Amino acid sequence: MEYYTNLTGDGTTKTFYFTFPFFGVNDIHVTVNDVEQTTDDYTLTATQTPNDADTEYTGGCIEFLTAPANGAEIVIYREIDLTRHIDYQPTEQPQSYQLNQEFNQCIGALRELKIKLINAIGLANIPTVANLLEQITRITETMPDCLTTDDLDEINDAIADLESAITTLNGYDYVVESQLPTANNNYTWYRKYKSGWVEQGGLTESSAGATRKNITFPVPMADANYTAFITLIANLPYGSDGTNFGVDDDKTATSMGIYTGNTAAAAWCVQGMAATN
Repeated sequence: MEYYTNLTGDGTTKTFYFTFPFFGVNDIHVTVNDVEQTTDDYTLTATQTPNDADTEYTGGCIEFLTAPANGAEIVIYREIDLTRHIDYQPTEQPQSYQLNQEFNQCIGALRELKIKLINAIGLANIPTVANLLEQITRITETMPDCLTTDDLDEINDAIADLESAITTLNGYDYVVESQLPTANNNYTWYRKYKSGWVEQGGLTESSAGATRKNITFPVPMADANYTAFITLIANLPYGSDGTNFGVDDDKTATSMGIYTGNTAAAAWCVQGMAATN
């Protein structure tokens, strides 16, 4: 179940309904165009089901004092408040539905915390380490009973070490994608680096005569300004036909032609900047 509702203002409507369950009025939060609203901006009327075994409330409505503007994005969402709703007395018989609600509140809060921590640690979705620290701090402020100050200090130390490691790593160029030569890819290989630099190569089969052999690159280059090498794989002198051995000067970003002379096979290698797409 999703514990939020997305709505849109029309400039006149003040009342907006939601149908997800919650445990207390402090669990409900409202934003308008990503700006957090306070109880000075709206009133909450909760829908209560007597003796409900799961939650105290099953929905409700938000009534704004001033109607949100036309096209305003309104979000009503649940974030469980970590406070006790029932103070059990030793002389009173506890009700089973109240106990169920108390346990469900704890389980719900733990689930929310798990999701927040997963999102916080997902570095791919957070642009900077500072944003990550800000996210973790926000979690500890909204759920103080789950993470202590010592826990936050430990996390901050770990993130600081991570930031140092990332800074060091950013000073190096490294392989981000590669392909090993196999029979299935005609023994072509490549290594793509973080900077955009690429190294790639492969083999050509031998063929009669000194005809031009066309090489199609597995990784397109940025342009034709790359370095190309070829090496004969045969017990023959270079250019044994007397003329044709080397790389054709008619290079493109995606292919090149080579001459190997007589029946020789060759190994080729290309180095330069890869195309950005």
